[in-house]
Amino acid sequence: MESPLPHENEFKRKIYEKYKDHFDHFYLLHQLAEWALVEYGALTKDAYHATVQLILPRALKSFDSIRRLCEIASCEDAAVILRSLLNLLAVTRWISMDSEKRAKKYLAWYWVQMYRDAEFFNDAVPAKFIAEIEGHYKQVKTQFEYKDKSGNIKMPKHWYQPEVNSIFDMFKEVGLGKQYEEGYKPLSGIEHSDCMSYFSMLREAERCNGKVQLAVQSDLFVPHYLRNAFQYFADIFRICNQTMTLADPEKFDQIVAAGVAFYKTDMKAKGLNP
Repeated sequence: MESPLPHENEFKRKIYEKYKDHFDHFYLLHQLAEWALVEYGALTKDAYHATVQLILPRALKSFDSIRRLCEIASCEDAAVILRSLLNLLAVTRWISMDSEKRAKKYLAWYWVQMYRDAEFFNDAVPAKFIAEIEGHYKQVKTQFEYKDKSGNIKMPKHWYQPEVNSIFDMFKEVGLGKQYEEGYKPLSGIEHSDCMSYFSMLREAERCNGKVQLAVQSDLFVPHYLRNAFQYFADIFRICNQTMTLADPEKFDQIVAAGVAFYKTDMKAKGLNP
């Protein structure tokens, strides 16, 4: 039976043509970051440098995944990754505000989580690995231990506690309170599969012969997700580039400024506040 959906390549071509400028600015930033990472060969200098070296490739993969999903209008899946990218932006900003201390904790949490996982999956972890994990855990746990109001020593649930108690607190501290309310919260609704996950399919559904055909491949949010991903990734890239000097700062600024100017103009044309 022939699929009622258009051939993927043809569909991607139509989506690209419809949002050509949105994609083109996206491609330019992606290309710059991709080449910068390929050419980069410096050694890790300290904990913050190591953290940045981990964050940027992860951010680039999320950035690229959003583009690929937008090309086929799989916007619900793009939204989940966009939320993750925004979360990573908040983490990157927050670490950069006290880079030496927070980067060490960010990396050291690896052994805390490994220790907890080893305890939970005890029977599945070989004894020789348990001993290694416990040794590293003992070395790093003092970075996280704190006293509660009763004077009892506690280990936090998350690596950023007790400096901030929640992701929301972190967003506010780094100046992303608006992005949390307008971006992270609605994207979390999609991540958690609430009824708003189906908004675009219902919003653009078509009625034909008494039947409602859902807009399964609705591209309603494509330009918005491309714009937001560009802004989030550009911010992460800028912070990382200040530490690692991956790309020429002038070229980076030109690409970002052109992209931001276009997306702002596009929003205003649609009656939206940039």
